[in-house]
Amino acid sequence: MKYNTDINSFGGIQDYFMIHEALRSFLNDEKDLKERMIQDNIFGIRTEEGRGRFYRGIKSSILNFQNQEHKDIYHSFFNTLDDRLPYNLLIFWQLVLNNKLFKTLTQELFLKFYFNGKATITSEDVYSFIMHLKEQDEEFKALNWTKKTIEPVASKYLTILKKLGFLEGAQKKIFKHVQVSNTELTVFLCLMKATYPEVSNQLLNEFQVFSFVSPESFPERIKKIAQKGWIGMSYSGTNLKIKSLIDNKDLANVLYSRS
Repeated sequence: MKYNTDINSFGGIQDYFMIHEALRSFLNDEKDLKERMIQDNIFGIRTEEGRGRFYRGIKSSILNFQNQEHKDIYHSFFNTLDDRLPYNLLIFWQLVLNNKLFKTLTQELFLKFYFNGKATITSEDVYSFIMHLKEQDEEFKALNWTKKTIEPVASKYLTILKKLGFLEGAQKKIFKHVQVSNTELTVFLCLMKATYPEVSNQLLNEFQVFSFVSPESFPERIKKIAQKGWIGMSYSGTNLKIKSLIDNKDLANVLYSRS
């Protein structure tokens, strides 16, 4: 992954159904998605430049899968759209997996604020963090982003989190408590195994924090899921191994009782 400004494109989307539909089309191998988005303007974006920017952002940060297992999970949820499914979390996790700046901001700023019990977060907080990143990260520094580039990114980042249901409010965004159900956590665990296959001990998996479950509560939550027969696990106190007991291709059908 490389740093980019895709966050601006996603922050400017009025209706995230557009992302759902793009995933549905892509995962069903509809070959004309680019033409439909840019030429036919199926999402009603005013300018062709804006449509092209949105398509490029979707392609790099959403329609990108690390392996077949990863793709199978998303196909199970998006091949037929269903409002009962946890699309906000799935989009959030996909952005974490595919967009380096979104992942960095979320891991190092948003989730630290969240787990430390902060009540609010502002675009100034995000801007300050990005400026710090510019000083500390050689790859990011090399981009030579100016204030004119960074300020919109900081604002749009919070807009994305608000649209995904994690924040509320106007200028000063207020944290909402994210209560991840056992069913949603099962989706997360399957996704974590698919995208980090090299990690054996899940207590050491860097992706764990994006579950919105604290490290202290994580093993106990998985025990409850294991009792349902969805996940196999072994836990020694310092080592947590898990195994999905559901075929990724059928994950949404099994967990959400879809026939």
